[in-house]
Amino acid sequence: LNEEEICLIAPCGIYCGACDAFLEKSKYHAKELYRIIKGFNIADVSTFSMGIEQERMEDFLNILEQMSQADKCPGCLKGGGNPECPMKVCVKKFGYLTCAECEKMPCQPGEQDSEGESMEAPFFLGMITKRYDNWNIENLKRIRAVGYRLFIDEMQEKVKSGFLTSDIISSEMAITEAIKKMQ
Repeated sequence: LNEEEICLIAPCGIYCGACDAFLEKSKYHAKELYRIIKGFNIADVSTFSMGIEQERMEDFLNILEQMSQADKCPGCLKGGGNPECPMKVCVKKFGYLTCAECEKMPCQPGEQDSEGESMEAPFFLGMITKRYDNWNIENLKRIRAVGYRLFIDEMQEKVKSGFLTSDIISSEMAITEAIKKMQ
């Protein structure tokens, strides 16, 4: 892979090149929707015309404004996401690009690394796998089968056809539930 392509794959198998935070489609649309709603002063008539409290419409406008100003994600392996992500830490420790290179993939919670230390990566992989409805694991298996080059080419074709990671993200509150369990 060349340097420009490394940003397209996350260690956990998510294809960053199909992520809206990477592609910035919602940023553009949020900016446009904010302009329209603010320009029409919908907050002034939202209660009367739509039955939506003015405060809720103003909250929605604030969300749109924040979305329209969000920074572009450079991809997980180029500094995007959480720098302390256990998945990033784990693959770096073993000198891998992704979990596809690890013989334990998919690792399970409670497993230990080669020095006998309990690893957080299996917990996070499980959480991500639930959120992405097992798509990331299927991606890692595909990388093992065909290699990074062909996998990226296949995914780029899907993205050109309109595919986004939001097409496969679970409607379950997987991250929220996992965080509650951690507390």
